[in-house]
Amino acid sequence: MKAERIWWREITPEDLYAMEKSSRGLRGRTALEVRPVPHLLHFLGLDRAAQDDTWDDVRIVARVVGDPDVSAPLVFKAHRRHGVYELPSQNRHDDRHERHPAWLPEHGWPDVVPGSVEEAKQVIADLGGLHVYLARVESGQYFAGFTVGAALPAGWPRSCEPMFTGSGSGVIDVGSASVQSLTPLARKILDAFRHRKSVLVYGPPGTGKTHAVAQVRQMLDREWTGGESIDLDPYDRERPFTSGFEESPITPPVITDWVTFHQDYGYEDFIVGLRPTGEGIRLAPFAGRLLDLAIRLERQGQGSALLVIDEINRGNVPKILGDFMTYMDTSYRRAANGDARNAIPVNLPKVQRSPTGDPVTEPIWLLSGDSYMLPQPWYFPHDVNILATMNSVDRAVAPLDSAIGRRFERIDAYADIDFLAEHLGVSIDVAMSPDVTAEQWTPQAAAVALLVYLNDEITERLGQDYELGHLYLWNVATWQDLQRVWDHDIWPQLRDRFGARPDQLADLLRVHARNAPPNYPFRTRTPTGRALTVEPLMGQSDEDTAITLDFLVRG
Repeated sequence: MKAERIWWREITPEDLYAMEKSSRGLRGRTALEVRPVPHLLHFLGLDRAAQDDTWDDVRIVARVVGDPDVSAPLVFKAHRRHGVYELPSQNRHDDRHERHPAWLPEHGWPDVVPGSVEEAKQVIADLGGLHVYLARVESGQYFAGFTVGAALPAGWPRSCEPMFTGSGSGVIDVGSASVQSLTPLARKILDAFRHRKSVLVYGPPGTGKTHAVAQVRQMLDREWTGGESIDLDPYDRERPFTSGFEESPITPPVITDWVTFHQDYGYEDFIVGLRPTGEGIRLAPFAGRLLDLAIRLERQGQGSALLVIDEINRGNVPKILGDFMTYMDTSYRRAANGDARNAIPVNLPKVQRSPTGDPVTEPIWLLSGDSYMLPQPWYFPHDVNILATMNSVDRAVAPLDSAIGRRFERIDAYADIDFLAEHLGVSIDVAMSPDVTAEQWTPQAAAVALLVYLNDEITERLGQDYELGHLYLWNVATWQDLQRVWDHDIWPQLRDRFGARPDQLADLLRVHARNAPPNYPFRTRTPTGRALTVEPLMGQSDEDTAITLDFLVRG
């Protein structure tokens, strides 16, 4: 089940003594105060800005993490005079205690009876730390548990770290990012980062390259998703939470950026360039997209960065990268553990050393408007990832040269017939079966069969790089949809691909077939000519469209 929010509270030595002291010393407070109150109100779904004179007691029922068949109420009592909420009567030795069973020894809570605060302090030191928590899931249910230790255990979501290291109390707002929400191509792209820090998605239009790349970026970027999603397993007390990023090779938190290459894009836009500052004729270094992202990651001090380059081959890539092509190879970067012994220092010829003589550069202006002085020497961060797309059909731009191409992990993104058929609810075998007549065809089955036929013909005559993408047919629900897609998307693509090969296009369209149905819309203008006439399908009856495509696909 998906967690929405997690409220946690540190148990201090004073708290532990009050909760565990023996029945002979039950005088004094045994309640747990909850501060700051806005965090608690937010967790409970209440107005976090509510004034204290409007506070009311809040009662919830929480199940025990590790034994969810056991549940009990928790009452947060409002103490308006003192400006706090509290959990009352938390000493388990009091017959009237109100402590939740998740925080009792029978469910793993430390079974100790400290004789003083100092003894409680030693107990917590031996444990490494002690926190209680409540998790709210999407269904509105609550689950209670506790954590022991001073550091986040292996396998726990990174965003749960305050449940081990936090002081006071707080709330974890759980994000929605999950690897499982990605399309097959997006998951394939993400998995490729296990092998290299640079990934190239290559294929024809309409295969979902840009969509998949955008999905990967949005899933990783906290600004879109709020961070990683968290699943709760209420039966697992030792590791109840798992991250939606558990299968991701890119370590959160992730900062991202997006750029589209074009012919006017240069080294100054991507790495660093000199620009006027507005102070007379003075020029100062301004970071381009890649350097800006690397510096932001350096300042963040943890996590990873992802730069998306759309249409990478539309720019002069060697000129744009310059000597930064070297750092696409991670062996020349600073290591993941910070070791720079084998790394090559980054050389920025347009950036001067600080005039103060300190081992830093002059200020470099960032895209955010502030500046940063790089230490000298400076090594390129290990966890900067590059994700690029390249159109396999567009021959008007230069392909990547081999020196750059081999630095990428290449993902081929061609038409995914299985994905289309599953989306449209069609069996490929049924769609292609000769036993299914045109009258029995659905528009979805015809769409799948049409794409299979056209791509088989295109691959045989032109090569796989010229295939049609499955997304052209993604929204086909009626014969009118299929007519529109043919007229507006598929036919113009075929005409472009076979522009210099009219005979092959005529063969693909079965223009010369003698058994063509009446009113077949694909024919030559004259009986002996080569010029084609292709009439639109829009305006045809559903029956005529089915007959036309049936003949085109199956002859």
